[in-house]
Amino acid sequence: MLDRYEWVLVGIPIALLAGAVVSLHPSVALSHGLAGGSLLSSVLLYDALFRNPPVDPGAAEAAATAGVGIGWVLTLLALL
Repeated sequence: MLDRYEWVLVGIPIALLAGAVVSLHPSVALSHGLAGGSLLSSVLLYDALFRNPPVDPGAAEAAATAGVGIGWVLTLLALL
């Protein structure tokens, strides 16, 4: 059985393919159909990465804090 994030990975190419199929209609250009599919794919990716991330939010916050701290230290060392 597929879990939520696997469904997102399945949905991304389906959204792009749906945009290409929509562009088969004479009044829709290929670039417009693919842009619509890309927009839908971006929404799916945003939801999977930021709204409902696959990791514990506490761990992600700690990692981000550590990354920012290391960035500040490297910046200060570069200025010296």
